Amino acid sequence: MLHRMRILFLHPEDSPRRGPWSGQRWDLIVDLGRSAQFSSEAWQEIAKAPVLRSDSFRRGVEDLKQVRKLFSAGLGRLLDEEGIDWWELTLLAIVPEAEAVLVFQRMISEIGRADTEVWTTRPGWPGSAIASLLKRSIQSFSQNPSERLSSRVRHYGRLLQRFSAPKIKEILLDKYDSGYEWRSRFASRTPPLTVSSVLLPSAYGNVSRTAGAYARLLPEQSFLLVATRQSGQPSGLPGNVRVRHLGAYAGTEDSAREGAAILEKWTQLKAELVAIPAFAVLSQAGVLGRFPYWFQDGLRARNAWRHVLEREPVCGVLCGDDSNFFTRLPVMLAAKRGIATADFHHGAMDGRYLLKDLPCDAYLAKTEMERDYLLRTCGLPPEKVLLGAPAQADSPDGGDCSQASSLVFFSEPYENAGMRTDEVYREVLPPLCRIAREAGRGLILKLHPFESLSERTRMIRDLLPEDDFHRITVVDGPLYQELLAKAWFGVTVESTTAIDCLLSGVPCFVCAWLSLSSFGYVQQYARFGVAHILRKAAELEGIPGRMDVVLDSPLPPRTTFWKTAEPEALRQLLGVTSATSTATRRTS
Repeated sequence: MLHRMRILFLHPEDSPRRGPWSGQRWDLIVDLGRSAQFSSEAWQEIAKAPVLRSDSFRRGVEDLKQVRKLFSAGLGRLLDEEGIDWWELTLLAIVPEAEAVLVFQRMISEIGRADTEVWTTRPGWPGSAIASLLKRSIQSFSQNPSERLSSRVRHYGRLLQRFSAPKIKEILLDKYDSGYEWRSRFASRTPPLTVSSVLLPSAYGNVSRTAGAYARLLPEQSFLLVATRQSGQPSGLPGNVRVRHLGAYAGTEDSAREGAAILEKWTQLKAELVAIPAFAVLSQAGVLGRFPYWFQDGLRARNAWRHVLEREPVCGVLCGDDSNFFTRLPVMLAAKRGIATADFHHGAMDGRYLLKDLPCDAYLAKTEMERDYLLRTCGLPPEKVLLGAPAQADSPDGGDCSQASSLVFFSEPYENAGMRTDEVYREVLPPLCRIAREAGRGLILKLHPFESLSERTRMIRDLLPEDDFHRITVVDGPLYQELLAKAWFGVTVESTTAIDCLLSGVPCFVCAWLSLSSFGYVQQYARFGVAHILRKAAELEGIPGRMDVVLDSPLPPRTTFWKTAEPEALRQLLGVTSATSTATRRTS
């Protein structure tokens, strides 16, 4: 008797290796996250079933351009009293889901709609999107209330294991106090600054450190860094940067009337959007239900930024992450008031300009590679993208890498892109350990700031043989030159550290087959010769044999690749009218 076909849709946080589904028979497993051929082949062997990767249906930059076209239907409809468009401000938050819907639409047409038994490893997104596209209900593991409670308890248990108490506190405040009601009660309030200052809005330490490097170029000018989160207040900032928390500016004014007006407009707009198939899927999957909360909390954050501009003598705004709507808000508010505004990005490139407009007067590109990307790929106007990198810490000019003690793998928070970190480590770390062992060198696993040292250490202990585990040194915190000085070569997926390696004369190899995003960063690295591109895992083993050729290959000259901003040009861009910090705020 023929059995009914069974399909399992695999949530990005789940694996065929473990879970209640792992012991069952499946005719097809469909990965809804990002994965490599290495993982799918291993899963096929374990599950005795073919694996279909949604990754294979992605079209990269083309998908993002289609998402932008899709989003244009809502522009200009949700304006507040400041003239800020709250659809434009918040839509970046659902880009991953919108892109996934486009991918899933292609994938579902490939699978067909035969009479099958369909399961998903857990309820909610993205299984809910699959159910909408299949136009049928699908069964899910962990559906009963007790299992959901148990799953939630396990989730918070893992959270406690992964992060320190201050980090967990910050995560909870971000989730439950995004309107700054609680943080405003405990934030330290100080008198306003007395001299004209450039505002540096920041949510993350990396952004703050890069902003501080720009401030070093103008040592006589006052800067005010206002952080939306505690981690946006790192140590080591220059003396001309004063630091405040946004909670210190949050007030108690009532935005209920304005919020109700925006929600009414949202109800009308949503009714029109769901006539578009992709938005209908997003709505049925519950994705569009988040917007009212973002509007409510966002208005409170907007009011706090208004107080910053009202109380402080701000002559200009320099923003390092306008994809985060909490730090994009002050740029938009300042622009409405005629205050000078400029953007930069703390990483190598910001592909989100494929999806958003430039909200400020100008963008400071750190390199020719970044400027080329913004103009050629993202389509920004050439007259608004200026070359001007921050001050760079001294770094060695092309030391003798052949004598360095270690190879360095620059890890990333792969989960944020729907990829499984254990699968990445399972594929990449063993060959790197073999290289290190055969060369008599160490292997450093350098973590991204969003990764947990304890959690990643436990993971590699479980994945690797004891000898390999003890060969690896796991390092967290900011990237310091001392670490690069130890590097024989670096390996990454698509991290900005490729630029750090280049500027320090360290060869860097990029694992292109594991690309995390659709932004085309790897292609841009290749275009400018910033890194050496590996197309498959087997090429990792060949790195030592390539080192002599790689070290003899010409690199982009550091003096031309990284162009530090001219102080006088930076002053003019930021509304600083003199070197004595006497600039006055312009009003619209």
